[in-house]
Amino acid sequence: MKIHMKNNASLILFVLFFGLTLSGCSGKEDSGSAPAVSTAGPARTLTEVPHPTKDPYGKYDPPITVKVVHTFNDGAFWFPPGDSIDSNIYTRRYERDLGIKYEFLWTSPGAQAAEKFNLMLSSGDLPDFLLVTKQQFEQLYSAGQLQDMTDAIIDYANDYLREHLTGEYQELLDCAARDGRYYGFGAGNAFIDIANVAWLRKDYMDALGLSEPKTIDELESFMRAMKNNNPAGLPPTDTFPLAVRGSDQGAWDFVMNWAYYWMFNSYPGIWYKNSKDEIEHGMFGAESRARTRTALAKAHEFYQKGYISPSFSTETFDLMVENLAQGRATVYFGDVWGSWWPLPVTLDIDPNADWLPVAPPQAGSEPVRMGGNRVNVTGILVTTKRSKYPEALVKMSNLFLDLNDDPAKMEFNVYNTDPVDANQIFLAYPLVIHNPAFNIDALHDITEAQNSGDSSNLCEAFRSFYDTAMAYEKNKDKAGWPAYRSYLKDGTSLAVTDKFIQSNMVVYNEYTKEPTLFMLENEPTVKKLFDAMAAGVISGALDIGEYDKFISQWDSIYGNTATKEVNDWYKNK
Repeated sequence: MKIHMKNNASLILFVLFFGLTLSGCSGKEDSGSAPAVSTAGPARTLTEVPHPTKDPYGKYDPPITVKVVHTFNDGAFWFPPGDSIDSNIYTRRYERDLGIKYEFLWTSPGAQAAEKFNLMLSSGDLPDFLLVTKQQFEQLYSAGQLQDMTDAIIDYANDYLREHLTGEYQELLDCAARDGRYYGFGAGNAFIDIANVAWLRKDYMDALGLSEPKTIDELESFMRAMKNNNPAGLPPTDTFPLAVRGSDQGAWDFVMNWAYYWMFNSYPGIWYKNSKDEIEHGMFGAESRARTRTALAKAHEFYQKGYISPSFSTETFDLMVENLAQGRATVYFGDVWGSWWPLPVTLDIDPNADWLPVAPPQAGSEPVRMGGNRVNVTGILVTTKRSKYPEALVKMSNLFLDLNDDPAKMEFNVYNTDPVDANQIFLAYPLVIHNPAFNIDALHDITEAQNSGDSSNLCEAFRSFYDTAMAYEKNKDKAGWPAYRSYLKDGTSLAVTDKFIQSNMVVYNEYTKEPTLFMLENEPTVKKLFDAMAAGVISGALDIGEYDKFISQWDSIYGNTATKEVNDWYKNK
């Protein structure tokens, strides 16, 4: 499952759809079964019922009509002549196989999804099915708008869907559990999909005879060489090797990328178990805050030495990408999908450009560990009270997984991503869900094919990744470079991350509950304070002592209460 977080790139596969999706149903009963009915009391579990008890593809006759909304991932997919959002390969396949027609209540760009949802919630005009965030789930659940999905899931989830809602991915089901009942099921991905690495400009490395830096000192030597002997001929005054942006920070940004903080054993975005067996914030907890301080102080050193652009604090993501494209920046701490975006822009300018993903170098006495969620819940599929057929949502998910994920059934090149023009047509479907293990499965299967020299047993999707990667390796086909730096066994971002996973060198988030009301109300305040402080400290506009003042603010405004909430929840979990 290719995850693309920031923009479109050539041959981007399996982009996660974070938009809101909805649907409403009308029509006759499923021929052969009555609608699933919510019952009080303890639920059966998928472990107790390991296979569907009813036809997971039972066709509605006559067909029912499902009304949906769709938030577009602009530019990532398009329709062939004659097709549209209202009539395409998905609408036709769902009517043919399931007897489900879907019509769009409204569509919008993805950036407007939250606003559209809030307007819809305030109006009370809710369709039947939705793909919502954790926070939106809580809003709907608290308002009594969600329907119990327990029986629908137990009875209709096919074996493939069941497999990825249980075991290590149980959180995708538990995220929608309340009082022993399931009010939906999660869509998400595994840690390997959300990890970060250090990307190094490899063609410049080769030109200068440099090797992969393993320590922070070696990283500094690497950047010094890149600045003073830029292979593109840029003078040192126009070369700032470490790509950093201080503007347009998202909720997941902390001025420097997560992988940068990992070098110092600081872990953004998670609550982890410390040496006292207590749960603390990965950046600002009692044992973490000194490490984060060291990370900011080192970033200031890099700034003073000219390794970070003097205008970084006002530079947007797009400006940072421009620095990467022009060869001014040659070290990029970014997510594992950097070879899909933004790094391909460098190949547009220089077809010989290349980037090598490596583990974050070690900054202190402790080895580097990555940090994040075991399972990342990106959305929750739910049914509102108005739906007559909650099981229809499960059937629709069964079919989507068959077409896109299941190696035994997939029609990947037709229903997911066209191998010729990279059209990600799966994004036309309004209720996207994927196997969270898709990409780690791809890495392992492709590695096996490389080791054996036989790729004939790869499923359609993995064969597509393998073939395009080989097209780059053998013929420098630029379209294959993203897969070449993602899925092969050596020199790829997924292989770097998998090594951390297999070596138990990942610090996992222990807080898997949705944010509390206190967190939702106060975290944006301390995040804004951090962003301003960090940019000031790195640039030298503020002394490092301002970090200590920030920690006092973090404790009083947010940390003390949030830490208690997290630990109380953890003890009672």
